[in-house]
Amino acid sequence: MGDLEQLVPDLRFDDEERREALLENGTKDFNAVPGSGKTSLLAAKLLLLAKKWPHSHKGICILSHTNIAREELTLRLAASAEGSRLLAYPHFIGTIHGFINQFLAMSTLRRLGINLDVIDDEVFAKRAWSLANSPRNSKLRYWIRNQRNGEELVSKLFYKSSRFEVLSEGGKLPRPHTASFKQMAGLKKALAHEGVFRHRDMFAFAELALAEQPHLLDVIHRRFPMVFIDEMQDTSWEQEDILNRLFDSRSVVQRFGDIDQKIISGDPESEKLTFPRTGHGTISTSKRFGQRIAEAVESIRGSQLPVVGEARGACNPALILYKTTDISHVLFRFGELVLDRFKDAELKNRPVRAMCTRRGGEGKVAPGRNMGDYWPAFGRADRTSPKDSMQTLLSAQHDLLDRPTLSERANDVRRAVLLVLRGAKAPASEGVRDGRSLFRAVREQEGNLGQLQRLIRDLTLNPVSLVSADDWISLASKMYQGLSDLLPSAMTIEEFTALDIFAHSQEAEECRHNELPTVCKLINAGRELQYTLGTVASMKGETHVASLVLESYGGNSKRFDLQMALPFIAGIGKGYGKLTVTQRAQMRNLYVAMSRPTDFLCLAANESRVDEGTITALVAKGWDIETC
Repeated sequence: MGDLEQLVPDLRFDDEERREALLENGTKDFNAVPGSGKTSLLAAKLLLLAKKWPHSHKGICILSHTNIAREELTLRLAASAEGSRLLAYPHFIGTIHGFINQFLAMSTLRRLGINLDVIDDEVFAKRAWSLANSPRNSKLRYWIRNQRNGEELVSKLFYKSSRFEVLSEGGKLPRPHTASFKQMAGLKKALAHEGVFRHRDMFAFAELALAEQPHLLDVIHRRFPMVFIDEMQDTSWEQEDILNRLFDSRSVVQRFGDIDQKIISGDPESEKLTFPRTGHGTISTSKRFGQRIAEAVESIRGSQLPVVGEARGACNPALILYKTTDISHVLFRFGELVLDRFKDAELKNRPVRAMCTRRGGEGKVAPGRNMGDYWPAFGRADRTSPKDSMQTLLSAQHDLLDRPTLSERANDVRRAVLLVLRGAKAPASEGVRDGRSLFRAVREQEGNLGQLQRLIRDLTLNPVSLVSADDWISLASKMYQGLSDLLPSAMTIEEFTALDIFAHSQEAEECRHNELPTVCKLINAGRELQYTLGTVASMKGETHVASLVLESYGGNSKRFDLQMALPFIAGIGKGYGKLTVTQRAQMRNLYVAMSRPTDFLCLAANESRVDEGTITALVAKGWDIETC
């Protein structure tokens, strides 16, 4: 176990549940609570396998849903000679989308003669909406104007199955025989001809590959006799179905996740999902938080399975009760509570976060509906343009410096550079799906990475200030120098600086002079705290020293999430099994949010929506009740 202790010093394998998961060598699912160390456990298994892997042309396939999870696993494996072997052929470590693209979809695109421009949901949405409003799509424009969510329907068009059916994640489209649908399908086809796709489209090309070349099933499973899948609860049926066909009954498949953390909704075929399968293993102990947080998390867990906290319990959990008129004080009050409970040394390099399930949205109810109610600048940020995205990715005044790792900063910088190259129509950006693919594309097309690497390193280590128009001009000049080898040969610095992406935003400047969209700053008793705000979905998978969970309103459920959950947290709630589907989804979001902190869990709710009996029961459980 010596090598394991060096690789995963944050996890011990002296309990039966983890030892079972570590030593399992057959196909099996593992359902694990938040903070149980799934990634550490998987890294440990992979290290053991790497030491004894006998094949030179057969590899281990490790799939995740996010690049963050992939990068964390990669860093752990790279720390040892044996683990680093898994980072190269014949092994694969990446996202499910990346795997499908590399082994199925891309070859189909090439065979069909489709020149790929970009696979990016945001780019597709922008171009689709522009096309939908063109004069040639008059029937479609008329139909859109009569829909409650017309822009969303157009922006989320996707191809499904090998028949390339045109559907939308935004809702129901007009009937196929109508002129408006034909124009919608024509819009989708036009963008496909230009090589502009959404990530989900790639599964249709993968389906076509398997339909036309069924031997690929044998090729892939022979290449990967062992498969690990992380965060399995977030897999859609479309994704699971294709993975099942590729690997079930052919390869050893171990799937890890937490079914209660499934917060992605809207899959009409979700009832077909199989995780966790009968006979699955369980990891019920969390190394992240202590028993007081564990009790709160367990109380709203949909499966009603136990959650055991094994870390030290540093602080009592707290509930902030606010008056409607004082809602703008909630985030500052949380900051004061954090500074009261922690010394500066305890907060150094340990993130503090505030999150809310809903980003925006209305409702004829008292404020407390979404993050915008608590922090208006957050709501304004929803209306940002590409140049404001550059501010988010690069600015020293945004939340970039508040992130815990240089790796995450570098990811943002690469994304920003890719946006600039796309705006300049640089050949090096063609076919590049995300910032992480940029180096590989430039190496293949240009050969020399030196200038690009120096620019990204400079912007990563020295985040820029983007407040005034002069700041944007200075940034454009720096990027022109750093990207000159990659830009169209005839592009001058004047043309480059005039790109829309560098246009100065007066509204963004006014916002930054007052409130930053995703950062709360406060000074209390001479001490300063700066922490990041976001949605629950954006912070899933993170670990914080202190987390604030703000109540939100579920439009379809007609309920505030904490108003519904607090009685259960207090131990006096009844009727969990009678909650509707949408109400259960709200509880799952709270489960994810409340399981982020290691030391301090804080909730915030309008005092008018919390009764005295619930408050009394919370106090008896050791909760601190605070006011603004």
